[in-house]
Amino acid sequence: MPKVVDHDAQRVKFAEAAMSLIAQHGLEGVTMRAVAAEAGLSYGSLFHYFSSKDELLMHAVRHSTTLQKNRINKFASQYSGMKALEHLLCDDAIINESSRDDWMVWLTFLYKAALQKSFAKTYAELIDGWQARIAGLLHDAQHTKEIREELDVGFEAMALWAYSAGISQLSLLHPDLLPVAQQKRLISAYLDRLRAT
Repeated sequence: MPKVVDHDAQRVKFAEAAMSLIAQHGLEGVTMRAVAAEAGLSYGSLFHYFSSKDELLMHAVRHSTTLQKNRINKFASQYSGMKALEHLLCDDAIINESSRDDWMVWLTFLYKAALQKSFAKTYAELIDGWQARIAGLLHDAQHTKEIREELDVGFEAMALWAYSAGISQLSLLHPDLLPVAQQKRLISAYLDRLRAT
């Protein structure tokens, strides 16, 4: 009887192997052969799923964002408004040992997005979805009078996205200056300015 291969599981193994290597060595240190070895799968099988390193990176980014979305959805099913928003921002912005690899992959993806249209298009789709999610939670908070009624939700969603992205990137570069507690404090301080008094 032929062996049944779980193709989705194989793709995940390759994506996670690529993420691990990018976090350790940057994109320059990632080869298709190294990814196969890291995944513990054959070099030839990798090309059944991905024809190039760019295609593999794109899949790794989508895998990472799907995992994040699942975490946030689980929390959002229990909470709404500002509590859900703070959780979303902390999940996205906080740099710790478990999230560092994800951020290294994301920064690699940003580099590619600045140079290649296909990556730029995917980046725009992901960010549009992210800002829409922030705006939706702000609308919820406005409806329940947690934040000020006169706030421009669209503008604040963009500002929060830019603010949290800045925290992440700076804390990746300066972990001693921006430890986890300080990152959380910055996010809480911004959200407190939006709250109804």
